[in-house]
Amino acid sequence: MEVFIDGDTDGDTNDDRGELCILDVADDPSTPATHYRLSKNGDRIVYISIDAGVYDEEDYCSLPVLLDLLPRFPSGDWNRGHIIRTEGRPEPHFAWTRSADLPGITPIWHSRQVEFSRFEICTKVMPNVAEASHPELGDIIAKYARFEWEVASYQSETEVYHWLHGHNMGPNFLGHLIEGGRVIGFLLQKLNGRRASFQDLARCEDVLRKLHSLDILHGDVNRHNFLVNKEQVVLIDFETSVRSQDDAEKAKELQSLKKELLDDSE
Repeated sequence: MEVFIDGDTDGDTNDDRGELCILDVADDPSTPATHYRLSKNGDRIVYISIDAGVYDEEDYCSLPVLLDLLPRFPSGDWNRGHIIRTEGRPEPHFAWTRSADLPGITPIWHSRQVEFSRFEICTKVMPNVAEASHPELGDIIAKYARFEWEVASYQSETEVYHWLHGHNMGPNFLGHLIEGGRVIGFLLQKLNGRRASFQDLARCEDVLRKLHSLDILHGDVNRHNFLVNKEQVVLIDFETSVRSQDDAEKAKELQSLKKELLDDSE
């Protein structure tokens, strides 16, 4: 969900918020704060955390209301800020802002790099996964880390797609997704197809054996991670995939496939 507010309020030149759009919101289990990812004037990303109790509970859930309640934005080239309220200063205010060196995915192995602002999100499939449209690539799937604690997961999956490059076992990797000069995710070919069923067992076993021949364990062979159409069966979602030469582990994963395909739960 994207929510906008025009920050030019009553000609207040001390408020440097510009036009804001909340792109994502999440709770970090390691802190009591709620975290927000915002775009500023359409081309700059800033990250704001807000202490619990600064606003009423219902205000955190209503993004238009929350945007209207945000304090004045300090000027400067910052990308992280933290909002608090104290006994001596009870109104919400920025405790600090800083220009942080945010983590990114490495290494960069594909020649194409696409700025986050260069594609349009059509439908959020999951908080970190979206069906999107790109002027040159057409309909695509975007997978990305919204916040810094999510980077490690997508770094691992980016590496797996490098291992798979050219082997035609998953969707084509179309390029790295860039935000503020760092890689935060990747773009994939959007494939049409259905989830696998038990009738597809032989075809699913075949593609899984091909994956194992590259010494890769998928790690999660449920039926939703096989995409089936007339031409092919491909694997998707390699977040938990690892390199392995352990034949016993490969056999165990292959044997688990029958049970997984019989499970028709969503």
